[in-house]
Amino acid sequence: MLFKDGQPSEGMAKIVEVTPVRLKNPVLIEGFPGVGMVGTIAATHIVKELNMELVGYIDSDKFPPFCSIHNGTPLPPARLYQSKKHNLIVLLSEFVIPLGAVNEVTHEIISWSEDRKVRAVFSLGGIGIGGSEKKVFGVATTSELKSSLEKSGVTIINEGVTTGVTGLLLSNAFLRKFPAASILTTSKDVNVNLIGAANVLEKLGKILGISFNAKTLEMEGIELENRIKDLLKNTETAKKKYEEIESPMYR
Repeated sequence: MLFKDGQPSEGMAKIVEVTPVRLKNPVLIEGFPGVGMVGTIAATHIVKELNMELVGYIDSDKFPPFCSIHNGTPLPPARLYQSKKHNLIVLLSEFVIPLGAVNEVTHEIISWSEDRKVRAVFSLGGIGIGGSEKKVFGVATTSELKSSLEKSGVTIINEGVTTGVTGLLLSNAFLRKFPAASILTTSKDVNVNLIGAANVLEKLGKILGISFNAKTLEMEGIELENRIKDLLKNTETAKKKYEEIESPMYR
């Protein structure tokens, strides 16, 4: 449910700024849940390490009804942060975007990025295949971004399939000639993949010229893993309870 002039109104997914974003040609990092929770873990670590400022959130009437609580503060589960120092924006989600909202969320991310003159979007995540977690793969919508990935040691995916927000983000960005790339690590199961997230951060840091302390992420791993698992469990429980009162949101 979105709000206009203090009153609720039905609407498509929308990025709502609580603090105006006025960066000049920033980079946007997107980290949503997926295989190994790589995207959410990596994006959360960037926000913490760079001490980024909360500036907004994504809203949709198709999202499950809950909020995240961190350090005693209630927060929207899909949030937008900025770092003026690094000219960087991070968009992260702590819940899986419902299938019925994926298309509108993807379009909103690209449209908002175009309006804010974002110079490139990087989507972080995992792919459900075996292999070394140190190997990082990528795909890009422009030859310039593809070259940046290769120079940073990212193996380019020539044939394959990617789904969800990341998949639609890439295909729509390509059709709109918008610079976007996905950086992915292997995840053999659905468990939280901290090593993979650290490796993705290392490659992203090389591309952006920012040195992320991935070792810190690995050391904080157990606490972070438990927090994310609890969050996902509580999210699913909240969704089921809400469905039991016959809300049309999930029908």
